Amino acid sequence: MKIWYQSASAYGFEPVWDDYGRTVLAQCRRVLGADTELHLHGIPVMVRDIENWRGLQYFQNIQTLNNMRRAEAEGYDAFVIGCTLDVGLYEGRSLLDMPVIGISETAYHMAMTLGRKFAIVTSSSAFCEVYGEQVTRYGVESRHLSGPYIVDASEEEIATALGRPGPLLDKFVATAERAVREGASVIIPGPAFLSTLAHRAGITEVLGAPVIDTIALAAKTAEMQVSLWRAGLRPARRIGAFQRPQGGWANPAFEALRDVFRLGD
Repeated sequence: MKIWYQSASAYGFEPVWDDYGRTVLAQCRRVLGADTELHLHGIPVMVRDIENWRGLQYFQNIQTLNNMRRAEAEGYDAFVIGCTLDVGLYEGRSLLDMPVIGISETAYHMAMTLGRKFAIVTSSSAFCEVYGEQVTRYGVESRHLSGPYIVDASEEEIATALGRPGPLLDKFVATAERAVREGASVIIPGPAFLSTLAHRAGITEVLGAPVIDTIALAAKTAEMQVSLWRAGLRPARRIGAFQRPQGGWANPAFEALRDVFRLGD
């Protein structure tokens, strides 16, 4: 089994993300079977703090959609979207003949099996807005304790904090503790960099509330879905949101659209 794990970081393109990438691989490896390969990929063009800029997100996200098609062409068995914005989740499910896993969607659904109310400890008000929209879209709003629970830090600050976790880690724990005192029974770190920070520090619970390793969970869910896929359990493809293009016109359509996404001056 071969899984493509797509990070929204510039892992593989900018050295500042090397330590983060190594930790992500370690997080995934500890839960996957010996016969499962997981390959981590970053994106070459990363806009810092992209959660703030809806318009820029659209163009940055094309890199992930292109990699989805590449993963299918190269024979991968599943695609994990390791960005908590769940970039291209529905688009991917309508295009690829393999399981497509969204890290946030997976974390929310798992949280509901572990406790009553879940809280998302995040790093900006923009992420709070995104996650608030997600819980409504995924149908889990009634189980979400909205807070907000914010640890102010940029994505790059979180990534570099892997080597010097101190103050940022203390803020994360304090914020998670406040969420538990206010009624949360499960903590979800978001974005994914916060999950890596918690993993590196060995934090699996706060005041008795489990802290979900969203990265490991997404990878393990992909592995599980491949097994179920092979057993015959597959999503609807001809009806509903995940309808696949029919006939031989899809590839010509992609070719026609190729130059549309060349940005003008």
